[in-house]
Parts: sequence; structure tokens; C-alpha cells
Amino acid sequence: MTKQKLFTFGYTLFQKGTDIDINKMFSVLKEFNVTHLVDVRSIPYSKQYPQCNSNYLKHAGTTFSIPYIHIPELGTKASPMQDVFSKASEIFFEDIFPIAKSNRPEKTELYAEDKIVDFNKFRNDEYFSDGIKRIEKANEQNYTVALMCSEKEPINCHRYFLVSKKIEQKFGDWIEVEHIIQKTKDEFFAISNKELDKQLSGIILNKKEIENLKILDTKISFEPEKTAIIENYFGNTTQERINDFCDRYWNLMHGWKMEINNNKNVNDYD
Repeated sequence: MTKQKLFTFGYTLFQKGTDIDINKMFSVLKEFNVTHLVDVRSIPYSKQYPQCNSNYLKHAGTTFSIPYIHIPELGTKASPMQDVFSKASEIFFEDIFPIAKSNRPEKTELYAEDKIVDFNKFRNDEYFSDGIKRIEKANEQNYTVALMCSEKEPINCHRYFLVSKKIEQKFGDWIEVEHIIQKTKDEFFAISNKELDKQLSGIILNKKEIENLKILDTKISFEPEKTAIIENYFGNTTQERINDFCDRYWNLMHGWKMEINNNKNVNDYD
């Protein structure tokens, strides 16, 4: 069975000087046979790139015959009232705290007791699930959707580690997610979630603090009860457990702390 394609991209992929080349962006979407542009930012607004605000994109979408739709349910904004937060130590169990640097918006150290957005809880949140249902309906109507956020590299964006993972988890039998990236100045191609998972595991497993954990070490002869750390993670195969390990570690690198949500800037996560 041929799977329905679903694409993602970040509009900064089309940055030209201090602006975004909207014409080029829509032309590339045409090349990938995209029929609908879906904005998955919580707030469809950019102070830095006003041409990526929703009203401008709606107009451009009409011009290029690619309708623009905003699905805020698939954004990253989370209220402290939502049950999507966990202690950092509950997400990733190894003794690596505090974490000094990360991609989290607040750029502060992360301690084991700090509460941050838990990706697994977020993917199963009711509000987020409503957005996933809208994607399912688009697929049922044979639309070819492109999910748009701002981040150029999908590996660092929630459209990969939150949205696309949930879509393939739920609809993987008939939807294949691919992420549009740039090959050369004028060449664009798409890579799969599986390829991104492989890239992610390569990045994480080569980090010094992770190498020191020796997660893949097998049983030690004088401690027959000791198994590789990776066996503590979820999956039926070693690779699936590695994926779970990496997902949890990436969660610590990108999951924002509970206390900042009331005062965050609209551009912090989009």
C-alpha cells in the first residue's frame, strides 16, 4: 500500500538576508505536491519575520493555490494547569544532573527536581490530540499537508520530536512523515523520521556525558545480575530502546520549565 505523504519544514529554511523568501517557499511546496499549508506554531506571529504572520500567509496561500490553516493545538504552548509536566528525574533516570546547557527557552541549569514538559504526556494530551485528529481528517480527504514552524533543522523542532512522532505512532500504517531540508542553495529534499531518529542517536550517543554512562555495556562477569543500562528503556529491540533513551534525553534538552509559561514571549518556542 502506498502511504500518504505528510511533510514538515521550518520557514527559516527560506531565509534570504533579513527576510523570508515567501515565493520560494511556496514554489518548493508546489514541487512536493503539497495541497495545504498547516501552521503548527502556538501563535502564528513573528516579530522578526512579519511576512510569516498568519494574515500574510493566508494571502500568499490564495495566490499559490495552497490554502493556509493554523492548528494551534499542535503548537508548543502549555498551561501550568495541563497535566503535561514531570520532574526531570522522572523523564530521564541517569545521574547526569544538573544539566548546564540546553535548547530549553529559559537557558538555565536543569536539576533533577525541576518540572518540565514531558514529551510523552504532551503527545497524549487532550488538546494536542484534537490537533492530531484534524490531521487525520485532512488525510481522509487526500490532502497532502506540510506542517510549518520556524526552526530550520527539524531535529531541533517540536514538529519532529512531538508532532511527527505522534502522527507516525498513530497513523504510521498509512501516513509517512518527511521533513523538507536544503541540499544546496537551490536544491531541497525530504528525509524520514527514521533517518532523523538515526541522526539523533548519533548525536546523543557521542556526547561525553552519555558515553560515560556506557549504556550499551552488557553483563559483567563478576556481576551476573547487572545488565546494560539500555535494557531499562522501552522497546522490543535494542534500537527501539535506544530511540526511547534518546527521546528522553532530548526531552531534557528541549522541554521548558513549568514556571516560565505565564510570562513567555510569543517567539520563544515558535
